[in-house]
Amino acid sequence: MARAHFSWKSRMRSAIACALGAILSSSALCAQAQLHDASRSLTLEQLLRSMATSAGVSAQFEERKELALLSAPLESRGRLYFEPPDRFARFTTGPAVTALVIDGERVHFRESSDAEALDLSGNPMTRAFVENFIALWSGDRERLERLYDVTLAGDRARWELSLAPRAGPLDRFIERITLRGREAALTQMIVRETDGDRTVTEFAAMRLDRAFSADERQQIFARGVPLDEPAEAR
Repeated sequence: MARAHFSWKSRMRSAIACALGAILSSSALCAQAQLHDASRSLTLEQLLRSMATSAGVSAQFEERKELALLSAPLESRGRLYFEPPDRFARFTTGPAVTALVIDGERVHFRESSDAEALDLSGNPMTRAFVENFIALWSGDRERLERLYDVTLAGDRARWELSLAPRAGPLDRFIERITLRGREAALTQMIVRETDGDRTVTEFAAMRLDRAFSADERQQIFARGVPLDEPAEAR
């Protein structure tokens, strides 16, 4: 039972962090596209102002979990999808298969391909995540800074965004999320947990202009199944 609880907690942390990364990476691209001068600076206001104009997001990821209880890290890979304003899906495709799907107020999690999806819509941690999800996408700096200590460093050539939750339940298990990127691309995310564990995620084949067809939308967000895509971007 303890092992199953640990697996659930770890996967939910990764899913939450990956969602934040997807939203913020799309923001970075739009902010850059809207600037027409030669300035290399990048401000938090520019990121937030651009959020509502982003198209859909798709990306592949490879993840390495460094756990205090294990001598070797756990590695996984998968895909994520985001369609504004309130659809997000994160799938691990190997070695284990999991799915986290958010479609408006509906939140489901599945721990294996043949398991039944769990409805998490009433879970306190899930509700907190959805609130954070909405705060990030709305571009409301005042609201975001009520939820996080936010620090943006660097410029558009190489930037780093740090988010530290201010209140529960997120601050009870996430110490800090650090997003690193070059130009418009999010390249790495590091999640430091309060118990000392660390997760490093590398992104690839990221598309920030992804338009989903009706069939793709049904497959990803209604059925909770990733698209059958090649290893490189479509």
